[in-house]
Amino acid sequence: MVHRVNGILLSLGLLTFCAWLIPSTPANETSTPALTVSYRSNSKAAKEIVALVARQEKAWNKGDLEAFLNDYLRSPQVTYVSNGNVKRGYDAIREHYLKRYGNSKASMGQLRLSDLEVTDIGDKHVLCIGKFTVFHHAHVPIYGRFSLIFVKTKGEWKIMYDHSSQ
Repeated sequence: MVHRVNGILLSLGLLTFCAWLIPSTPANETSTPALTVSYRSNSKAAKEIVALVARQEKAWNKGDLEAFLNDYLRSPQVTYVSNGNVKRGYDAIREHYLKRYGNSKASMGQLRLSDLEVTDIGDKHVLCIGKFTVFHHAHVPIYGRFSLIFVKTKGEWKIMYDHSSQ
């Protein structure tokens, strides 16, 4: 009986050791944790915004900059503020993202959004704030906070104001 228990313990120890030897995939490479959300409103609009933000994260992680930018208002009034710089107009924002991140999965890296807080600020406007992390294979991760103001136009939510800080 003692030999059998010792054999079982030895087997468990070997399994544990072998599992430890298997290289694990870093969390920042492939796993996509669920968005953490604090609804300041239980409205349909707030839930739609969370779905939109999740869709943006997915587009980014596929390296699809055009799909990511599709949720920005196509207007000269759309505004992006980051690190002391202001970009106005969809084309200027698109150009900024292209220069900074490129348009491929390798150049864009992996985006993780978390700690979303969603608040209705009128019938046609919603505020979403949260945290972001961009993981690049060859660079130090970029961490920061963002605030987005969405406007409902032609039945769709679009980002009209984006402020990101690191």
